[in-house]
Amino acid sequence: RYGLTQASLRDGKIAGAERELAELRRVKEQYEMIETLAAQLRLKQGDVAGAVKMLREAQPRYPQERAIAYGLVEALLAARLPQEAIRFTEDDLLNYPSDARMHALQAKTYSVLGKRLQQHRAQAEAYALQGQVPAAVEQLDLAQKSGDGNFYEQSQVDARLREMKKRMADEAKQAREAKQK
Repeated sequence: RYGLTQASLRDGKIAGAERELAELRRVKEQYEMIETLAAQLRLKQGDVAGAVKMLREAQPRYPQERAIAYGLVEALLAARLPQEAIRFTEDDLLNYPSDARMHALQAKTYSVLGKRLQQHRAQAEAYALQGQVPAAVEQLDLAQKSGDGNFYEQSQVDARLREMKKRMADEAKQAREAKQK
């Protein structure tokens, strides 16, 4: 049923998705995957406020479910509530600092807010967590050149950039040494 609902949604068959979701809810009353799927359906129907409400209610019930957290940020952005979205990402990243996807969503949210330094910094963290150190360095370079942000934020970017460049140099050195063996 979940797969049929997803397929109907993907194909734009809203009525079919609604039928399958209703049947899925009948079989399984509450389940985190069903909540995210129902919110996706609401978004497809143009009911952004309904999707936000649904995900806000599901989030405390399933606080460790990452799909609900991601969906809530996306729904808040769709509802043009970027300040709420950024607060949510900041709080969420306190609990899950190594969540690359949430860092990427935070970057997207900062972009909507027009905070370029923070956008590039958050994207750099997403790349660093994915092991893409050169891309992280590039994003931190862009953050440095963004022209916004306060002294404290600029200092954080500078320190992180030095750290990432050192990491990149260390990885290159290890690669050369491994190649020589």
